Amino acid sequence: MEKYSTIIINLLFKNIFIVGDCMDIFNVKLDIPYPKIIVNKKDKNLAYKIMDSYAGIISELTQITQYSFQSFYLNKYVDLSKILESIAMVEMEHLKILGILIDKLGLIPYYATYNNNTAIPWNSDYVNFTTDYRSMLVYNIDSEKETIKAYNKIISSTDDENIIAIFKRIILDEERHIQIFSELLKNYDEDEK
Repeated sequence: MEKYSTIIINLLFKNIFIVGDCMDIFNVKLDIPYPKIIVNKKDKNLAYKIMDSYAGIISELTQITQYSFQSFYLNKYVDLSKILESIAMVEMEHLKILGILIDKLGLIPYYATYNNNTAIPWNSDYVNFTTDYRSMLVYNIDSEKETIKAYNKIISSTDDENIIAIFKRIILDEERHIQIFSELLKNYDEDEK
């Protein structure tokens, strides 16, 4: 696992991670502001759809917990741990934005999803607790891709330009996370050869 520090150094020289003030030392979020959270009208149906991305199986809450666990588990590899912690912090921003949206659309942003108006509370069974580094990266990439699919479904289900702009902006961060995890996976696989 000592090679991971070498991977991070290589990534820094390839400009995959931009060193700066953003999220401690790694640029895991684009330097583009999020749109203001404005909702044209209450829409509980849309709020229910957003709840899945807020606190469902593949959700901001699950990703926060996932990346936090991975950061704790890999804490002796400081650079990797910081990347994961920083990405979790970006996901926390997304969670807050979605919570505000859900509230403005007319629901209370509980950590739950709904099926036929029945609340299904979020639980830690949604988190993949693998300790295999490669499996972590593959799972992270897949969950970020699924998140983007879910956000695109939300975008296609509304004509509220403000909400569309918010989700398009969040997608940019998720695409950045895929880029980071993919580069880490590529370097890991190259080192394993």
